[in-house]
Amino acid sequence: MTELEIGGVVLGIEYRNFGGDRGPSVKVFGDSRGERVQLLRFDCFEDDPHYHYDPTDGNRMFHIDTLTMGDAVAFTLDQLATNTRSMVERAGFADAALGIDQAVLAGRIDEVRQTIAAAVDTAAATAGPVDGQD
Repeated sequence: MTELEIGGVVLGIEYRNFGGDRGPSVKVFGDSRGERVQLLRFDCFEDDPHYHYDPTDGNRMFHIDTLTMGDAVAFTLDQLATNTRSMVERAGFADAALGIDQAVLAGRIDEVRQTIAAAVDTAAATAGPVDGQD
């Protein structure tokens, strides 16, 4: 997993094979109540793209309807650039949301895009079967 420290959060970017599906994943980490926690996760999977609020504990998951919301990676990048702070607050981490600089995140979104593309390229070069491994 490649980690990018941007605007008060750490983005963990990797390519995941999970539950018979696969695709790039962006995990959003931050500090809450003195601990590093996963605040959000965007799974841009081929068959069932979705995102999670508080994936470790509350795990509220929402499907990305590619017909109405577009490409899952583009949706993810747009949310990171414009809504990370409000999504983190909605996930129940108001303290972590206060430390997020949305403008800095937006200003470095191309770096995030390139890192996602690199994860996809690496996965394509080493492609194997989809499995249940996280």
